[in-house]
Amino acid sequence: MWIFRWLIILIVVFFLVGFLSQNSEPKVHVELIGWKSPELPLSFMLFLAALVGYAASLVVAIINQIRLRSEIASQKRRNQALQNELERLRNFALEEESSGSEVSPS
Repeated sequence: MWIFRWLIILIVVFFLVGFLSQNSEPKVHVELIGWKSPELPLSFMLFLAALVGYAASLVVAIINQIRLRSEIASQKRRNQALQNELERLRNFALEEESSGSEVSPS
């Protein structure tokens, strides 16, 4: 399986290098909220945009993962409390029967 993964990565890198080499001629600049980038090749800007998108999605995924793990921990604590209450209620009836027989020796 690892061979297949490395083969896919190699193919993607091959196409990425080909794409970047063919699109190195047009120069562009980007303006974002008052910030103006220097004139860079279009391929570099596209690569930078993909990298920023990847980083943003990674941050969102990490935040979502933390939120879900917190929810799971909360549900586990609630489940344990309910299990303890159920066990206490099951034993409560047995404790009443045993204490009720001791009180009245008839």
